[in-house]
Amino acid sequence: MKKEFKVVFEPDHKTVKVERGTTVLDAATSSDIYIDSICGGRGKCSKCKVLIDGNVESDETDLLTAEEKARNYFLACLARVAGNLKVTVPKESRVESHQILMKSVTPLPAIAPPVLKVPLSLTPPSLADYVSDLDRVTHALRNHDMMQVTIGLPTLKKLSKVLRDNQWNVNVTLMDLWDRKEIIDIGPPSDNDLIGIAVDIGTTTIVVELVDLTSGKVIDARSDYNKQVVYGEDVLSRVMYTEEYEDGLQKLTSTIRYGINDLIRELVIENHMRYERICRAVLSGNTVMMHLFYGLDPKYIRHEPYIPVMSFVPQMKAVKLGLSVNPNAYIYALPCRSSYVGGDVTADVIASGMSDNKDVSLLIDVGTNGEVVLGNETFLVSCSCSAGPAFEGGEVEFGVRAMNGAIERVWINNGLVEYSTIGDAKAKGICGSGLIELIAELFTSGVIDRTGKIQLDNNSVRTEVGSNGNQFVVAFKEDTAIDKNIVMTDVDIQNILRTKAAVYASCSVLLKTFGYQFSNLCNVFIAGSFGNYLDVKKAITIGLLPDLPLDTFRFIGNGALGGARMVLLSRDLQDKAAEIVENMTHIELSVSSMFFKEFTSALFIPHTELDQFPHVVRRVHT
Repeated sequence: MKKEFKVVFEPDHKTVKVERGTTVLDAATSSDIYIDSICGGRGKCSKCKVLIDGNVESDETDLLTAEEKARNYFLACLARVAGNLKVTVPKESRVESHQILMKSVTPLPAIAPPVLKVPLSLTPPSLADYVSDLDRVTHALRNHDMMQVTIGLPTLKKLSKVLRDNQWNVNVTLMDLWDRKEIIDIGPPSDNDLIGIAVDIGTTTIVVELVDLTSGKVIDARSDYNKQVVYGEDVLSRVMYTEEYEDGLQKLTSTIRYGINDLIRELVIENHMRYERICRAVLSGNTVMMHLFYGLDPKYIRHEPYIPVMSFVPQMKAVKLGLSVNPNAYIYALPCRSSYVGGDVTADVIASGMSDNKDVSLLIDVGTNGEVVLGNETFLVSCSCSAGPAFEGGEVEFGVRAMNGAIERVWINNGLVEYSTIGDAKAKGICGSGLIELIAELFTSGVIDRTGKIQLDNNSVRTEVGSNGNQFVVAFKEDTAIDKNIVMTDVDIQNILRTKAAVYASCSVLLKTFGYQFSNLCNVFIAGSFGNYLDVKKAITIGLLPDLPLDTFRFIGNGALGGARMVLLSRDLQDKAAEIVENMTHIELSVSSMFFKEFTSALFIPHTELDQFPHVVRRVHT
C-alpha cells in the first residue's frame, strides 16, 4: 500500500490525503478545486502553474521560466506528491465561475409532450369485486382510450400502497412509447403537474432547465462549468485521455453525470420538490459529449474515417444512467449527424426554425469546435471545423474563459486603450469576445497589419518586443489581478487568425459547394454563448463573419438548450429532430481541397480578397 500524504490548498484552506505519486492536479480535483488544464494534464499548455512548498517529483518542462522555477512554481499536472505539501493556486490558474449563457431565443411549440398525467378515481375492491390492483388501474385507463398499457417493476412495487394511502384517488403518469403506454409513476391527486428537464451538455459548460410540460414555462434553471475541463479543454483532448488512462472513460462519465446531478439537486431543493416529480429529460450535446455521458468509447471518433459508436441513442430509463430524476423517466438524447456535428447542432437547427423556412439561411455555432449548417425547408448541409480553443481562452498566453475578471470589451482611440471586464473585476486575462474586439481595434488603429503582425512604435509604451515576438500591452500589471502585464503577442494573434479563418472558410465551402454566395443569405443565425456576446461589426472587421448588413445576423442564444426544451415539450419536434439528421448532408472538410484554399485566403485581416469585405475596406481606409 502506498504511503499517503497531506496536501493543503491555499487560499481555499482545503486539505486532502492522497497517495504518493498522485499529481497535484488530481489532488486538487479530488478537493473540488479546479485548476485550468487546457491540454488535459499533458504538460503542454502551462495554464496549471501552482506554487508548491514541500517535496514533489516533477518532469522537466520548458514552459516555466528560470525565475518561476526558482520561486518553486510547478505545473500541477507534472508535479507528483512525494511528501506533505502546501499548494497555492494563483488566480490566473483557477477555473472560476463562468459567464454562462442560459437564455435562448426560441418560439414556444405546440405543447404535446410524450408524457401525460391521468387522474383516476377507482372503486375499491371487495369480496364481490376482487380484480387485482394493476388490472383495476389498466381497466380504468381504457376509458381514456389506452388499450396497451405496461408497468415496470419499481412502479408496480409501490402501486398497492399508493392506491390505499390515497383512498383510490390517484394521478397516473404515463410515457407514450408509440406502440404502448407505460406507467412510469403513480401518486396522490396533489401530484398533478408534469415536470421535465432540458439539459445542454457543452464542452465547457452545463445548463439544466426545469420545465413545466403543461404550460411550457421554464420554472428555474441552473448552470456550471463542465468539470471535465480538468481532463482537457477540447473534445479531442478528452478522447485522448480515455485512450491513455485505463479508468479515463469511467472518470469522464462519472464527472459529467455528477455535474448534471448536482444542478438537478439545486433545482429540486430550491423549488421544494421530489426528484420523482421529474418524469422526462431531453439532452443535447456534441457527439463526444454524448459518448462520454453514456459511457461509450469515443476513440474511433478521433481516427479516420471518424466513426462514432452511434448517432441515434435509444431512449432509456434514468435508473440505467444514474440521473437524479424519477428512475422510470425516459431520457432522450438529440441525434447526431456525424462525429463532429452533434445533437447540439440538431437542437440549434430546431431553435432557429431554418428547416421550416423557404429562405436560405446559415447557422454558425462557434466553440472549441465550429459547426456550420446551410439550408432551408428543402435541404440542409453541414460541416465542422477544428476551430481550436483560442476563443475559449486556449492557445493565447493571457486567454481565459468568460469568467469574472475576463476582459470582454476593448476600445482603442488615439492610442488610449479602454476595456471592460466581466463582473467589473480587476483584469485576469482576455476571453473570446475581448480577443476579437482587441484584434479589430488593433487593426483599425494601425497597430497590426493585415497579416496580424504588431508594428513597433517607439513613441508608445504599449508595443514592445517579448519572448514570443512583438507584443501589445493591453493592461499594465498595476491594473490587473495577476500582478502581470496582460499582453497580446504576435503568436497569439496568429492562433486567433487561424481560428477565424477556419470558421469563415467552412461557411465559404458550404456556400460554394451548393452554388450560393454570401449575398444569397437571408439570415445568418449565430448560436452559443460565444456568439451571444459577440460584436458583429468587429467580427466582420477581422473576417470572422461575412460582410453583410447587420440585420442579417440573428442571435438565438443557447440554441442547444432552447432546442432541447422545444423537443422536451413536443413529440412532433422529437420526430422532427430525427428527420433533420436523416436528411442533412454532411461535408467532410478534412478531405476538401477547396477548404485548404479558402482557409489560406482567410488568414489575412479581413481576407486576401478585399472585395469580399467592401464595408470594412471603406471604414478602415477613410
